[in-house]
Amino acid sequence: MPWTDALPRRTRRLLAGTLLLGLVVVAASSGLVVGGHPPLSVCGVCGSVDGATDAGTLDVHVDEYGDSRWVARVPVNESAAETYRNDPAALEAAVDEGWYQYDVAIDDARDVEASIDDGIVRVDYAVPNVAESRVGDGWVFDYLYAGGTQHRYDLEADRVTIHVPEETRVTNAPPNARAEDGSVTWTKSDPGETGAGGITSRTYVTYGSSGVTGTLDSWSSAAVVFGPLVLSHGVVASLAPIAIVGLAAVAAGRLGGGRFGVATGPGRIVGENGRALLSGVCDRFGWTLGRRAVVGFAVGSVALLTLGVWLAFGAPLAALLGPFGLAAALFLPLGYALERGDSAWRFGLPATASPLVATTALAPYYGFGIGPIAAWLLFVPLALGAGVVGYALSMIGRYAAERGSDPVPGGETVQ
Repeated sequence: MPWTDALPRRTRRLLAGTLLLGLVVVAASSGLVVGGHPPLSVCGVCGSVDGATDAGTLDVHVDEYGDSRWVARVPVNESAAETYRNDPAALEAAVDEGWYQYDVAIDDARDVEASIDDGIVRVDYAVPNVAESRVGDGWVFDYLYAGGTQHRYDLEADRVTIHVPEETRVTNAPPNARAEDGSVTWTKSDPGETGAGGITSRTYVTYGSSGVTGTLDSWSSAAVVFGPLVLSHGVVASLAPIAIVGLAAVAAGRLGGGRFGVATGPGRIVGENGRALLSGVCDRFGWTLGRRAVVGFAVGSVALLTLGVWLAFGAPLAALLGPFGLAAALFLPLGYALERGDSAWRFGLPATASPLVATTALAPYYGFGIGPIAAWLLFVPLALGAGVVGYALSMIGRYAAERGSDPVPGGETVQ
C-alpha cells in the first residue's frame, strides 16, 4: 500500500495543504519580482536608433585584463543611412537620443564612437572591469550577474555574443545560451533549454586556459567571487526551516513515545502500519529489520526520489525537494534510535541541518523588496511538511525497533 495510507487523514490533508501553499507562494513571489523594476537592456542602442529596421546585434570582446569593448550593429533604412553618412553630428545625436535609459552599461560606457557603413550603424564603447580572476588563470565574466537584486534583463538585440580573450576557452554553460570554445551567444529567436529565453539575472561566464587546470581555476574563481553572497543568503534563508525541523526532532524525542505519539490511537495506527510495510519489504527480499535496514530505507528512498525528480523536472527542483525529503526520511532511523535508547543526535542533527543544503543550492534570493528572508515563504511550508511527515516516520521507527535484531544496551537482542 502507498506509504501515505499509513498516515492519519488529518495529517495527509495538512501535508497536501502545505505543499499547495508552497506552490502558491512561489508563483506569487515570482510574479511580484517580475513586475518590479523595469528590465535592464543588454544593448543600449539596439533597435532604438532613429531609422532602425532591425534590433541589430551586440558583440562584447573581453581582453586579457578583464576590460571589454562592446560593438553594437544596427541596420537602418536608406534615408537614415544617407543622412548619417552626410552628417556625422546627426549620427551622434541619434545614438545619444536612442540610448535606452535602463541600459545595463549606461553608467560605465566609455569612449563611445559611432559610424555608418553599408547601411549599418556601428556603435563602439568600452566597459571596464567586466571580468575578474581570483584563482590561478581562471576568470569570471560577472558583469551581468545580478543575483540577490531586483534587476533583470531584456535581450533587446537579435543576438548578443560574449567573446573571451584569445587562447582561453569558456568552461561553463550559461542559461539559454550556446557556448563554444571562445564565445557564448544568446539569440532572441532561441528560447533556450528552460523555455524562458534571454539573459537571466544569474548570468556569468567562466573561462580560462585550455586543459583541466584552466577549467578548475575558472570554477574556483567563480566560487570565490559568488561564494560569500550565496552562503550568506543560504544561511539566512535556512534559519526558519532549520528551527522548524529542529523543533519537530525535539518533539519526536520528548513526545513521540507518549500520548502524543505511539501510545495513543493515531500514533499507534501510523506506527503499526508503517512497521508492517517495512517488515513486508524485508521479508520479501530476505532482509532483517534492523538499524541498517531502517537507515537504508530512509536514505535509499530519498536518493531514488531525488534522482527521479532530477531526470523528470531538472536539477533545481531536485535540489529543493531532495534535502527536505532527507530531513523527513531521517526521522525514521531517529525514531528507531530513540526507542532503543541509542544515540539519536547522529540522525537528528543531519535532519535538522538538511534545509541548509537546499537554501544554499538555490541562493541568492530577492523578492517582495527584501533579500533572503523572502525565501522563507518557500522554505517554511516545506519545512512544516518535512516536520509533519518526519514526526510520523519517527513513530514508524519506534515500532520498527520492537522487532529489530540489533543488540540493545545490556547485551540482549530484540526479535
